[in-house]
Amino acid sequence: MSKQGLEAAKQPGEALPSFTSLENAASFYFAFRDDHLLILTRITAEQNDFTADFSPGSLKQIEAWYFKLCESNSFEGHKTNRATFERCLAMYFCEVVVRTFPNATWVVEESVFSPGKYELGVRKGLCTYMLTRFTDHYKESNNKRRQSIYRLFNKYFGQP
Repeated sequence: MSKQGLEAAKQPGEALPSFTSLENAASFYFAFRDDHLLILTRITAEQNDFTADFSPGSLKQIEAWYFKLCESNSFEGHKTNRATFERCLAMYFCEVVVRTFPNATWVVEESVFSPGKYELGVRKGLCTYMLTRFTDHYKESNNKRRQSIYRLFNKYFGQP
């Protein structure tokens, strides 16, 4: 890998939080996961646009709801903000993977290019997908149908 390529590979890891051990990172990230799934549960109880049944098809519904909230700028009406909702969206995506596939698990791993920095994700077989937020998802290009999260699920994890 070229020096420029190595620098580009290191850049995302620099933004990750540092921990003194894998155990500390796992404790933090699993609490992060649980907190954001609870936030989503609270938010969904107050509306009729989305039901969190943790099915792959529900990824289309939650993404449609996300775009509706973005367009109406109504995250605050649910006592949250876009960044928090995008983290909830990521945790929901990962939880759908884990609930859909018996051999899928949550993982916390040290960044390959940034020692001491850790990230959260899910693993199914040889595929590990690290994700804590769908950052600025509303800006994603090539998402006219607004189903890119569902397509992402199918791309990396396939049909159940």
